[in-house]
Amino acid sequence: MSLLPWKGKRNADTWDDDWPGSQMTRFRTEMDQLFENFFGRAFGAVEAGYGALTAWAPTLDVTETESGVTVRAEVPGIDPGDLEITVVGRTLTLAGEKKETAETKDENHFHSERRFGSFRRSVELPVPVNTEKVTAEHKNGVVLIQIPKDPTSIPKRIPVKSADK
Repeated sequence: MSLLPWKGKRNADTWDDDWPGSQMTRFRTEMDQLFENFFGRAFGAVEAGYGALTAWAPTLDVTETESGVTVRAEVPGIDPGDLEITVVGRTLTLAGEKKETAETKDENHFHSERRFGSFRRSVELPVPVNTEKVTAEHKNGVVLIQIPKDPTSIPKRIPVKSADK
């Protein structure tokens, strides 16, 4: 039998202080919200109530340079053929599936936290990009996506000539 944490009663934004433990439950809920807002969900995990992790999505690093945008996505255990990368407008979408591999079960195996299944992750890019020249490379469980900026969005420095002669 699994035990799930009881979150207590909540009515709109007020707490019912008549039952024992209400202050501790409120404190825990507020601390959970604080940590979630500051750190985000662990490794892209999605909660499905009672703190249970049910799905996952790769973590991303998005950086902008003078000429483009670089996205690094951690996709350990995923074959490059199982990844789909699309760019529509300024939205990059990374989708794929991490397939479960058959493994030998023995009596010492009692816990597993690895996630399997399909995922879809979208991110809004900071600038307009040239979707015709996007490249992606998979190495050591990381996909490196290079997206050049739209040439019309790259600032061009205009030299100012002196009219005095």
